[in-house]
Amino acid sequence: MKTIVIVAALITGFTVSAADFTLHSFKKQQLEKYYWSEGAMLGDLNKDGKADAVYGPYWWEGPAFTKRHEIYAPKRVTKTKKEGKDVEFPGYEGNFGSRNAYSTDNFFAFIHDFNGDGWNDVLTYGLPNTPAYLYLNSAGHEAHWQRFTVLDHVDNESPTFTDITGDGKPEIVCCYKGNFGYATPDWSNPTAKWTFHPITPKGEWQRFTHGLGVGDINSDGRLDVIFKDGWFEQPSSLGGDPVWKLHKVNFAPAGAQMFAYDVNGDGRADIITALAAHGYGLAWHEQLAEKDADGSPKWLSHVFMHKEAKENRYGVRFPELHAVELFDVDGDGLKDIITGNCYWAHGPAVAPGAGEEGVLYWFKLVRNADKSVDWVPT
Repeated sequence: MKTIVIVAALITGFTVSAADFTLHSFKKQQLEKYYWSEGAMLGDLNKDGKADAVYGPYWWEGPAFTKRHEIYAPKRVTKTKKEGKDVEFPGYEGNFGSRNAYSTDNFFAFIHDFNGDGWNDVLTYGLPNTPAYLYLNSAGHEAHWQRFTVLDHVDNESPTFTDITGDGKPEIVCCYKGNFGYATPDWSNPTAKWTFHPITPKGEWQRFTHGLGVGDINSDGRLDVIFKDGWFEQPSSLGGDPVWKLHKVNFAPAGAQMFAYDVNGDGRADIITALAAHGYGLAWHEQLAEKDADGSPKWLSHVFMHKEAKENRYGVRFPELHAVELFDVDGDGLKDIITGNCYWAHGPAVAPGAGEEGVLYWFKLVRNADKSVDWVPT
């Protein structure tokens, strides 16, 4: 792996020393063969203090992840054709068949103790414009979990679940009926329908809108909402569901998960985003000290991976960065980017790079002495 990185870097005209890199290895463990969900999540579901894995209708006990339990009955069976032959298998089609198909009822999963009984529950969102479901933990009993519809539909392709209001309790952050906003439960009755609070005037953000994130852009202690065309500034009071001020910035044509993070250590929140969830590009937008006439910050864009290998210092390129995470992988105190190729996201006829091998990368954040930064791929 070191050799490949060094050769690619030399081809692109950069001098890179092998001493600059540490080779990290990871062990891959396959939990499930079949396609049940677009995403997965970790959290302690059996109160043993260890993170368990959630994927579709199942959860696996950590840290071994070999003992599997059902959250709900895995009833889905797909009948289709593969290479002209009739095939049948459990779960959704994905690339087991010959066409593009999704796991419609489960895209995202989040773990939280919603009813305060000490057992973590699971919240799921499906294909945009399908419901958010709350599954209450069976509290150690080998039984299917009760399911409740808490929001009629969740829109945007990167909705999240976080405490955006600052009250110490998380909310669904998404698009709903054309607006950006957040949905809150009645915490005394969390299985009842949640209330959506729009933060925009009536908009035209359709269900497949790409790009959403939450973070404090202007360092006022309040979390703002980031999207591909800018950010909505949280006001000092949320009473009466006020419209949040829009600061227009061209962050991405069609992003995925977006993050506010001080990349270069200058004390200002920058933006990290994929540029096109169904195309190419990974970038960070540097927040500058200079302001526009209305007080909005100015930005300097740094695209460090795009369509051509020569556009990355290390010769790395891959398409369809439809999921992005920010996490300190190596424990050095700096958050790194984790992303990869959403293989066959729109099927072989449409997706860029269709048929290419799916990849998963960790881009290590390095702050250099000259105040520049580097994202080193592994």
